[in-house]
Amino acid sequence: MCLPEQSARDAALAELARLDPAALDAACLMDQIGDLARFISQAQGQLSRLTATLDATGGAAEAGHKSASAFLRTRCGLAPGRAAGVVATARGLQDLEATEKALQAGAISFDQAQVIVRVAGDLGEAAALAEQVLLDHAPGLDTARFRQFADEVAYRADPAAAEERELRRWEKRHLSFGLTLDSTGVLSGTCGDAVSYEIVRTAAEAFSPPGGQGDPRTSAQRRMDGLVAACKAALDGGSAPERHGAAPHISVLVKDETLAQAAQIAGARVPAWLAAAGAAAAQAQAAGPASAPGLPAPGSLVPGLLTGVPPGQTGHGTMLTARQVLALCCGARVGAIRWADGLPLSVGRTARTEPPGLRRALEARDRGCRWPFCGALAAWATAHHITPWSQGGATSLDDLALFCHLHHHYFIHLLGWTITGNPNGTLHFTHPGGWLTLDSPLPGTDRTQLPDVA
Repeated sequence: MCLPEQSARDAALAELARLDPAALDAACLMDQIGDLARFISQAQGQLSRLTATLDATGGAAEAGHKSASAFLRTRCGLAPGRAAGVVATARGLQDLEATEKALQAGAISFDQAQVIVRVAGDLGEAAALAEQVLLDHAPGLDTARFRQFADEVAYRADPAAAEERELRRWEKRHLSFGLTLDSTGVLSGTCGDAVSYEIVRTAAEAFSPPGGQGDPRTSAQRRMDGLVAACKAALDGGSAPERHGAAPHISVLVKDETLAQAAQIAGARVPAWLAAAGAAAAQAQAAGPASAPGLPAPGSLVPGLLTGVPPGQTGHGTMLTARQVLALCCGARVGAIRWADGLPLSVGRTARTEPPGLRRALEARDRGCRWPFCGALAAWATAHHITPWSQGGATSLDDLALFCHLHHHYFIHLLGWTITGNPNGTLHFTHPGGWLTLDSPLPGTDRTQLPDVA
């Protein structure tokens, strides 16, 4: 039997629509929002109650749906995870009468009810006692703190079961890499147990703290920058295991004309090993557009369309712009492989890195990232040649400065900020548009004596 045409739902929505939020002060508005939030949780409780009956009777299958969860997804528009959560909560509440009554009365939120169902369902004989403890403490805790409290209750009720749950979570760990249709790199995965999660989160947050008032990044962007910086620090530290007799490194496949174009755009000087190939590059450009490594000639695709220089590629096949190639070539242990006619032509020398003694001196002198107002620790930073090493820049205190991953990779190499001045004194950072210059004096007050290089 269906509800009448004017249902309770319609009456409630009509009543809510008559509220004028502009006519309410902040206190009254928050009261109304609180009442509405409780009502929504109560309505979600009723959704679970009805779903429990649909699930138990198999009514969704009779109507052609695979399950009650599938019905919630296809007919009600719920996301897969939320649909599964509603069904799981509906099943769990059938054995937790006190929790169901508290939810219907608005004493707890639907999210808190889900936490109780999850915890109590794993406790067996201790479920009733744990349920009552959780219901007693739920009103004074927000959902995040309530979840932490519930985990503590579950552990104290049955430590052995908690250890087993962590082992099951550990088995779920995975990490996948992928590219979207617009070639945006995507990471997807699960840390598994709590320890792995905390290690990854701590590293991501520690390696990329807020950069000050001028830092436009969101917290999520800072965490990703921190995770990349932590991985880069591990690779630069030389502690990663070797593969095929060599330290882990990034292979870059690039054509001469691509780097030549990047040098012109960025206002940078062409590397010495590239200048030696200038004649060959000019001949290749005169003969027609060159193909990227592993790709057919542009003319064989769409005549007259692909006339520009090809991009670079990593050893994994990921496309790199010319500026990204230059940024990588500035770092440590990156070999650039020039290509011609689809075959490797020559291998540029591996970028020169600072020896341990010089590295210690750099960290003692710069104390951190030299970008103005950054504050990133020196241990996280990359040594950058003010004058490119390939153009005669010395691997010495007179030509090196430390920069964090964000300022080194993004600001210097991708955005094109230029650096002038003396690393042992004041450095000047000029915006690519030329309208802004920032100064960064050497940290500390007494820097007349530089540390000796061992």
